[in-house]
Parts: sequence; C-alpha cells; structure tokens
Amino acid sequence: MSKGRLICLAGFLWVSIIGTLLHFTYEWSNNNPFVGLFSAVNESIWEHMKLLFFPAAIFSLILYPFVRKNYPAFLTCCAFATVISMTLQTAAYYTYSGIIGKDLPAVNIILFYICAAANCILSCIFLKKYQKEGSLWGLAIFCGIAVCFFYFTKNPPELGIFADNFQAAIT
Repeated sequence: MSKGRLICLAGFLWVSIIGTLLHFTYEWSNNNPFVGLFSAVNESIWEHMKLLFFPAAIFSLILYPFVRKNYPAFLTCCAFATVISMTLQTAAYYTYSGIIGKDLPAVNIILFYICAAANCILSCIFLKKYQKEGSLWGLAIFCGIAVCFFYFTKNPPELGIFADNFQAAIT
C-alpha cells in the first residue's frame, strides 16, 4: 500500500472513530460547555457537522508538520475537502429527509461514514493535483470554521440548520 493510501485510510479511520465518539462526549461530560464546543450538543445538522469537521481538522493539523515538505498545499487541500464533505453531508441529509418527510438515524450514521470517506478521498485527489502549490489558506479556513462552530454553538440563530430536530427544521 502506498504512503498516500495509508494516510488516506488512517484519516478515514481517525475521522470515523473520533467523530463517532464526539457524538456522545458532551453528554458523557455532564454537558460541559467546553466539551460542547467540539461535540454535538443537540441533534441539529449544524452540531453534527462538527463530528466531521473537528476530527478532519485535527488530523490534518497533526499530520502537516510531517508532510509539508513534500506537500506544501496539504492544509489547503484538506480544508477544501472538509468543506466539500460537510456540504455533501448537509445536502444529502436535507435531500433524503425532505423526500421521505423524516430523518432516519441509521441513514444519518451511514451518511456520516460516506462523508468521512469522501473527505479522505477528496483530500488525496486534491493533493495529487496541487501537490507543490503551497499556502496556509487551509489553516485560515480551519480556524475560521472552528470560530463559527464555537460562536454558533453558544448563539444559534433561528434557522433550520440549527434546529434541534428534523420537524423543527421543516416548520
């Protein structure tokens, strides 16, 4: 197995395992506000995007010092892949739940793992195409999205994506 594929597989496993655990850590912490910044604090789509975002961002940031010499655009490629994967997760959720009129936990779980895989695959595709084009835009993107998650976890607007359940989101 090539080094790139091994990194892709490790990223998928990391995002899948850590993302799954983050679904429960807020409750396990007795609703600790700090833990809630990184974990799902309710069943809204917004909060579930954190389950994909934070593990992907942390994996990318941990790996960057080791790969930046050969892949200067690593953070930017990973950031764009993460944004696309979160968008896919949200669009697929609203599409299927809008069509059938409800959300299904089993479908949501499968969707999360599909998007975790998409994140890793897209990162690898982008790295092949933009291998030598370095920038730290990815760091800015990751930081900006993290700030948005922190802020809107504490101050959610009255929009469907922030609603605590599907019925609240469509009414």
